[in-house]
Amino acid sequence: MNFDSYTDRGVQAAAELANQLTESWAQGAFRALPSGGGPRRKLAAAVETSIWGRSGDLSAGDAEGLIRLATQLRLIFQTLASGELDSTAQLVNALLQKHHAAPQLATHDGEPWHLHFHSQEKEAGRAEARGATCATALATVIGSGGAWRLGTCHANRCDLVFVDTSKNGRRRFCSPRCLSRDKVARFRARHQAGTLDEE
Repeated sequence: MNFDSYTDRGVQAAAELANQLTESWAQGAFRALPSGGGPRRKLAAAVETSIWGRSGDLSAGDAEGLIRLATQLRLIFQTLASGELDSTAQLVNALLQKHHAAPQLATHDGEPWHLHFHSQEKEAGRAEARGATCATALATVIGSGGAWRLGTCHANRCDLVFVDTSKNGRRRFCSPRCLSRDKVARFRARHQAGTLDEE
């Protein structure tokens, strides 16, 4: 299942920011963020380029703004994974207000006119603009009954978030690798339990 293209890009961007710009367990390995300003800025610029295809310099303020945004986005996915829809909606509303998301009609890349949400704070920087886009996309998905399509990996030692676009919407893992790791772990646990029972 796909949402409209603008929403698809926004929720995927939200998941990517949460996964790449926060400390997390990723498929069995812990990933820490760099501690120095220069490396954090370089990482944030690389992540922004990988998501939005924009190259160029990223200010230290925008880099830290993207990292703060990523932390807020991760909290939204985690709160939703805990089944707290009301709390999730409040977090998304707070993000919409913080980033001053405002609707505008836009046309680009040969697409017809369609609705975009940009930050009203035109001079606030790229982190504000990205925040408005991600917050609006999350609000659109949650507000249209698709909250269950936003997930957090169920595998041990992995807390990556994902957007479930599968047909049946029953995805529980961030990747085939984590699905496989989970199957192996459950097999070993059953085997060990069986061995213990025989002793």
